[in-house]
Formats: sequence, C-alpha cells, structure tokens
Amino acid sequence: MGHGNENALQHPEVQLARSGHIVFGYAASLALMALSLMVVVHHLAGPATMLEIVSGLAFAAIVVQAYFWLRLDFSRTQAWSTVAFLLFIPLFVLTIGLTAWMFAGLYARTMLPGMMH
Repeated sequence: MGHGNENALQHPEVQLARSGHIVFGYAASLALMALSLMVVVHHLAGPATMLEIVSGLAFAAIVVQAYFWLRLDFSRTQAWSTVAFLLFIPLFVLTIGLTAWMFAGLYARTMLPGMMH
C-alpha cells in the first residue's frame, strides 16, 4: 500500500521544517519578549502607553511564532492549518475576555469595602 519510490524528504510539510526559520523565529520571539520586559521593568512610559507597547510587542511575537514556528501562511500545503488558527483567534479572545470579566465581577463582590484601592 506504500507509494513506492516517493521520497519522504520531498514531501511539502517536510520541506517547510527548516532549522534556519526555527532559529530565527526563536531569536526574534526572544528579542520581542526581552524588549517588552525592559519596557516594563524600567517604566519607559506611562501605564496606558506601556500597555499599548507591551500589547503590540506581544502581538508581534504571536505573528512571528505563528509564521516561523507553526509555518502558518496562505500556501496550498498549509491552508487548513491557517484556517484552523484563524478560527481559533475569536475563541481565544472570548475566553480571555470572559475570564477577565468574571474575575473583575468576583473581585468587586468579594472584597471588603475598605480594602478597595
């Protein structure tokens, strides 16, 4: 039932797994996380601006990891993986948003009135 003389190393998914991409993705992701850590540790901006900077760097890290590690792009070999990832994004945002909303409500209901800051 095998395909006979088909070379496994010529398979499109195997061709996508290049170590250079993985190393570059790791280095870029590490640099983005280090940059966001430096922004927070050294208080390089006000709270609202710092939130925007760190959120932007986190989004950039997600894009770098999705492309260089997961190899998600719009090529024919990765189409279904990319569609699955794009459908996952709203579910992830809803999960995080509803969890934050739940904990904010829980905090407001359970803290003593004198303990609120």
